[in-house]
Amino acid sequence: MQGIPETYNGKPRRHVWEYRNCEGKPLGYVVRYDDERCKEVIPYFNRNDKQDWQVGSLPENRPLFGLDTLEHAEAKRAVFIVEGEKAAAALQSLGLVAITSQGGSNAAGKTDWQPLNGRKQVYLLPDNDDPGEGYIKTIATILARLKKPPALSIVRLPNLPPAGDIVDWLMVFIDKALLDWNGYEPIPMSFIKNGELNAELKKAIKEYSEPIPVEWLADSNPVNMIDWPTPISLESAELPEWSNELFPDTIQNFITALSESTETPPELSAMMVLAAISAAAQGKYRVRVNSDYFEPVNIWTCAALPPGSRKTAVQMAATAPLSKWEKLQREVLEPKIKKAQSDDATIRERLNYLRKMACKAEAAKFESLKKEIAEVEADLPEIPTAPQIWAQDVTPENLGTIMADNGEKMALLSDEAGVFDIMGGRYSSGIPNLDIYLQGHAGSSVRVNRGSRPPVFMQSPALTMGLSPQPEVLRGLTGKPSFRGRGLLARFLYVLPHSNLGYRTLKTKPMVSDYCDRYTEAITAILNHEMIRNEQDEPCAHILKMTDAAFQAWHVFAHKVEAGMREGGTYAYLTDWAGKLPGAAIRIAALLHIARHAHEKLWENRIDVEDMNAALKMADSLSAHALVVFDLMGADPALDGARHVLRWIEREGKPVFTFRDCQYAHKTKYKRAGELEPIIDVLIERYYIQPKPMKQVQGRPSRIFEVNPAILQNSNQQNTPQKPQKYCA
Repeated sequence: MQGIPETYNGKPRRHVWEYRNCEGKPLGYVVRYDDERCKEVIPYFNRNDKQDWQVGSLPENRPLFGLDTLEHAEAKRAVFIVEGEKAAAALQSLGLVAITSQGGSNAAGKTDWQPLNGRKQVYLLPDNDDPGEGYIKTIATILARLKKPPALSIVRLPNLPPAGDIVDWLMVFIDKALLDWNGYEPIPMSFIKNGELNAELKKAIKEYSEPIPVEWLADSNPVNMIDWPTPISLESAELPEWSNELFPDTIQNFITALSESTETPPELSAMMVLAAISAAAQGKYRVRVNSDYFEPVNIWTCAALPPGSRKTAVQMAATAPLSKWEKLQREVLEPKIKKAQSDDATIRERLNYLRKMACKAEAAKFESLKKEIAEVEADLPEIPTAPQIWAQDVTPENLGTIMADNGEKMALLSDEAGVFDIMGGRYSSGIPNLDIYLQGHAGSSVRVNRGSRPPVFMQSPALTMGLSPQPEVLRGLTGKPSFRGRGLLARFLYVLPHSNLGYRTLKTKPMVSDYCDRYTEAITAILNHEMIRNEQDEPCAHILKMTDAAFQAWHVFAHKVEAGMREGGTYAYLTDWAGKLPGAAIRIAALLHIARHAHEKLWENRIDVEDMNAALKMADSLSAHALVVFDLMGADPALDGARHVLRWIEREGKPVFTFRDCQYAHKTKYKRAGELEPIIDVLIERYYIQPKPMKQVQGRPSRIFEVNPAILQNSNQQNTPQKPQKYCA
């Protein structure tokens, strides 16, 4: 019991109950602390790095107290269910199979009752109060829905004090025997051996045992599944588990550690790191697919997560090598910049002097001065500028300028949604200005008009984007003018991972410094890669090629995507995005190849089938996310609300519910009953629920809805282990 203190909030420790798995190994503890004023019952089910027990309950599927005893008892033996570890331990000391759940009367639904499947007889002994009655009723309805439910009987023991339980009943007989028993320690063996107490308990159970009330069983009996149509899914796709074996080891170790240290979904770290690699490599490489088809290596990623998900921390870690490299370049160039600025200022002063003289000079002298002024102007130094790799809040006009000033390349990396607002026309009276973005993704030539300055022509612009907005920002993006019509939204690689807010441990380890160092070294090496020069002595990109095996794997994938765009196919309503997916897969494979060979002359190696297969696996996962994201972008509020209410139905696990119950459970999200009506209609139309005929009663009864048994069955399979041995691990 390492870590369990002797006192808690000033109260001494009274007793400790140990939860064990079916092999008898400890799973956790429930501890009672009390003094003369009050008591506190504290669960200890969490472990820290030192394997000390810490305060906290298991969230769902909690193990039973007495699971080890139950596991080794024959199925024909009766099982007693009571409320509280104290009561269960007392019956266990009598040699009975007694169990309870952790968390009190309101937590029965969070417990795994599957180990009672196939038992012959269960006796339910409620405490003598309303919460005790409710606790037993909840358990009865759960057990009645098991595949092989036991026979259920309720035993209301006589002469219990208010809120009394089986311990109070046992106390009466032990006190009569003039024995000292505090209710916590095992019952004295001498009293058990004479058999009187067991006989009295057996007699009381036989006399006061009665069947479970019919209305309880009516609520729990599932409707015949044959009478229900198969539910029509509310989801556009099921999100697969994100693989942790997609990137080269140096990069993957950093991504995994970053995700764990920030307790964020791995998709977020993966997309931000992929964007960072793209920012470092873009413009320097192109992939030859065939003789007339090339793909650049810059990508756009978009990982959507709700506020509070630590997106900023992930972005800062992923972009740290970029910022560090920029800072180093500024420090190296600073002396040259200062000298050039000084020379420029001096020469301009001389120009001003010469121009003043020329204004007063006669014709012959004027021509001489004019020639000298032209020669001096030709000697004006070009002031170097420190390179910039990435930016955040940039107007389209300024984006073109800084791209032209940085080798036709730039990355927009942000954990906010401002980029979408700027694209939508925040600084242009609401008129979208998308050309520079679209051309920057494709690498097609563009002319940038820079106000009073001469226009800049970019031959092969390269733009990377790594965004992590809130999911709410994505909702309705398809309604923005030109966003989808011109293919802007089709260029992003989306992930919409499940949020873990509310389920984080908040006990994370800092990242291993070696992982950060190796990641930084790889990104820095890519940033330092030099471009080659063409016949006109202009910088141009290295050409990367694929092995035959890599090309063949990609070709099969491209055909699969093409078939999916047919009518009725996976991508039938997503052809704009799917049409760019094969090209995106090549870009991802190239970035994985570049990261793997960051410290080598990587253009001398071909993109192999290992990196291509990893890219195709990532593309498959991104496809599922894209289906969900595009559904969200144009989501029907009623459909979205139906998903929200369905999750509540699954958590509750009840075969029926009232409209009033549903409204109360969602009162913070839906303020008025009318807001729930279209949501209920969707669930009815999709065969998740159906209205139950109402009896004629006085007043205004709440409507009752029956739940499709298939939903409850799926919920049990997801939330309940198929084998009781789950807690044996």
